[in-house]
Amino acid sequence: MKKLLFILSLLLFASTIFAQNQDPSSKRILGNWYSNTNRSIKWTFTQDGKAYNYNNDIMKVMYKYSISHSCQNYSDDNGEFITLRDKDGDEYCFKINGINENKNGILSLLNLSNMQPLIFVNDVNLKTVQ
Repeated sequence: MKKLLFILSLLLFASTIFAQNQDPSSKRILGNWYSNTNRSIKWTFTQDGKAYNYNNDIMKVMYKYSISHSCQNYSDDNGEFITLRDKDGDEYCFKINGINENKNGILSLLNLSNMQPLIFVNDVNLKTVQ
């Protein structure tokens, strides 16, 4: 019985440590992300909730962003969405498929307005990913 309690305590302790090492999406998304198909397109997500869209290092638009379990008519308790709001209040929804999972340098989104996948990389020199 003591052995079983020790093993259960060890498992609980280990899961607590591993859970703390996984940064939330709101932290993993911070920084520069380059379009996988056109590296001159860059999205920059900042800690103050702003996302900047650049083309050839010229800022095209600034959004306010939020990450949650819902966006407009979409909702998923187990998934996450990013909502981008422009200065006119228009909202754009993306389902988050992955953000730098296992430090692979990839941001994978699904544009919910047209169901197009979007792939970004956090290193402009990263080889093209599929």
